[in-house]
Amino acid sequence: MTSLLRGIRKGMDFCMEIRLAAMNDIEALCPLLTEFYAYNAALQPVYCEASVENGKYPETVIESDDEDFIIAIEDAVVVGFIHIHQMKTPAYDSVVPYNYAEIMSFMVTSQRREQGIGSKLIESAKQWSKARNLAYIELFSLTNANEANRFYDKENFVTVSHNRRYTL
Repeated sequence: MTSLLRGIRKGMDFCMEIRLAAMNDIEALCPLLTEFYAYNAALQPVYCEASVENGKYPETVIESDDEDFIIAIEDAVVVGFIHIHQMKTPAYDSVVPYNYAEIMSFMVTSQRREQGIGSKLIESAKQWSKARNLAYIELFSLTNANEANRFYDKENFVTVSHNRRYTL
């Protein structure tokens, strides 16, 4: 699953690679994960903390057989990623059994949004899921993540449930 995107931005040629992350990508991935944590902390400061990624999280994902990071790289810099994980519905008699994909985290650096990178990453997540014969892709999105929710709507993700929280 590797694709190259070529184009012109601000009068300059560019080449972007979208592919599965490997162990040698962890150092390049960490700054964007750190940006992701800060983004979530700004939206949900009571529940999320801005922290610096040290590489343990992506290392665990890359070593796994049922999850991956799909990354977008330009000039040796990771400018976007999706962490996608193969899941199963709970084994309850009342639940129709499905194998599906869940997007655990997804980010395009703020400087590179609205340039098609997110759509290419979503397309790669669809390919990843189809290759595993999964039924659908699911994701969790914060209610106040307006920019992200507009993007998901544009990508034809539909709301199927609402999580609710009661603080004690």
